[in-house]
Amino acid sequence: MAPRPSSIDHLDTIVAAARRMRASGLVSIPVTGDAGEFLGMLSDRDIVEGCIAAGLDPATTAVSAVFQAGQSTIRPDRIVDAAVMLQIAQYATAELPVVEGGRLVGMLSIADVAIPLLGELDNDDYDGEEAG
Repeated sequence: MAPRPSSIDHLDTIVAAARRMRASGLVSIPVTGDAGEFLGMLSDRDIVEGCIAAGLDPATTAVSAVFQAGQSTIRPDRIVDAAVMLQIAQYATAELPVVEGGRLVGMLSIADVAIPLLGELDNDDYDGEEAG
């Protein structure tokens, strides 16, 4: 899990969010409320479809106008296998917000889970041939 992930306030503009996403190399960013609570995620797709394609001005449109509220989250005490199942099977997302007490405490990514699992594979698990 990546602790202290980059996030954006729901009242910030789409331009501010896009700049933060670009600077952090993100395709989506957690959105927080006035008290710092986790509200949901803003994705690059939300920006394109909810703002640009809708004819809204990204310099004046607030993140709250286009982000996806109600994003699924996971608690820090959940086991990794449960996180993987939730993340991949149910929500088909590359990142899952880790929330404790309503506050964003980290982000769990596919890489966080896959890299340790790859270390568990031995040479018998891979035959060296490419799929196809």
